[in-house]
Amino acid sequence: MRAVRLHAFGPAENLAVEEVPDPVPAPGEVLVRVAAAGAHLLDTALRQGLRGPLPEPPRLPTVPGREVAGTVTALGAGVPARWLGKRVVAHLGLVPGGYAEQAVVPAGRLHEIPGPLGFAQAVAMIGTGRTTLAVLGFAEPGPGDVVIVPGAAGGMGTLLVQYAKHAGATVVGIAGGPARTALVAAGAADLAVDRTRPDWPVEVRAFLDGRAETAGTGAGPESGTGTDTEPGSGAGRGSGSGPDARPGAGPDGGPDGGPDAGRGSGPEGRPGGGPGTGPDARLGSGPGIAGRRATIVFDGVGGGTARAAVDLLAPGGHHVVFGWFDEGDDVHGGEALTLPASYLTERGIRSEVVLGPRILSRVGGPDPMRTLESRSLRLAAEGRLVPAVQRFPLADAAGAHRAMEARTTVGKVVLEP
Repeated sequence: MRAVRLHAFGPAENLAVEEVPDPVPAPGEVLVRVAAAGAHLLDTALRQGLRGPLPEPPRLPTVPGREVAGTVTALGAGVPARWLGKRVVAHLGLVPGGYAEQAVVPAGRLHEIPGPLGFAQAVAMIGTGRTTLAVLGFAEPGPGDVVIVPGAAGGMGTLLVQYAKHAGATVVGIAGGPARTALVAAGAADLAVDRTRPDWPVEVRAFLDGRAETAGTGAGPESGTGTDTEPGSGAGRGSGSGPDARPGAGPDGGPDGGPDAGRGSGPEGRPGGGPGTGPDARLGSGPGIAGRRATIVFDGVGGGTARAAVDLLAPGGHHVVFGWFDEGDDVHGGEALTLPASYLTERGIRSEVVLGPRILSRVGGPDPMRTLESRSLRLAAEGRLVPAVQRFPLADAAGAHRAMEARTTVGKVVLEP
């Protein structure tokens, strides 16, 4: 079979497509003919020799990739015969091997792909989808909420926007560059803004001020009880009503960690002192505060963008941090936005970081990750969440990595043999 192999840590060009022996499933495993393999920023970090969530960098040579979807073609000893020929998807955990035409998967990690859901969409939901639901467990949007999503064109960002809209919230999506912003504008967001434009906070304030004047409540145009869809519980912000509500420690990470896990402990700059509109403006001060009706910021980007988004939170607002990246040239740099306790008290807002094992704390049950995976697949099969997918040929895995590092991708990146 063909597989993408890495023999030396370094640039994307080190990913090479090679002919390797077909894998053989061991007892308790199945062989999957891969139709789609997930790729994300963590893979680019591991390719460079960074440890990420692993105890140590991967041993070389290695076949990257931890998410696969395809058809079961062979069974190891002890695996029920019913799995043969099934369309399946699985997250491989910390064991790589997804960038290949075939992969062995522990039977206990398999999910049968429900209904008409495609392979690429299933791969997007098995990792990115489950993380999205986990993050939402810490801030469940409702009809009275105004939700700001930085990184709204990413795999998680697109799902967060959709979920919040299904719940009846008003949603502002922030993206980087005209192309990504156009994607957000064409999706479910009520307003899409380009973070590369320095005046984007002014645009958001004007939008929210207008909604406050005309609606008075800050509720989204599709406000309602939310009972017609699972995401729309109507419970409202901070209700803790359940984990329908990313695995994550960095952009597109996972409950088992992400590329930036445990990093970024310092605040991004200082609160500042005036009524300005930029990232360093004093949060919540200055004219127009009555119209700033944002209640939740889902922050997977950190830095100045997150700081300016938090500036738009009203008293009682909630800042949920699940990742970050560098807004300059170092895609694996940057730091999470952290805010002093005294500042949070002064503003009357709260900020929490949901990284590592804590992200599963709101799920419950004997296997929280599997619970999230099943729910994310079901929501996608029912059309309630529609993952954005950008496809690359398996043979162009290096190109996919370059595009992710250049931040030109949209949605979940998927490799197809």
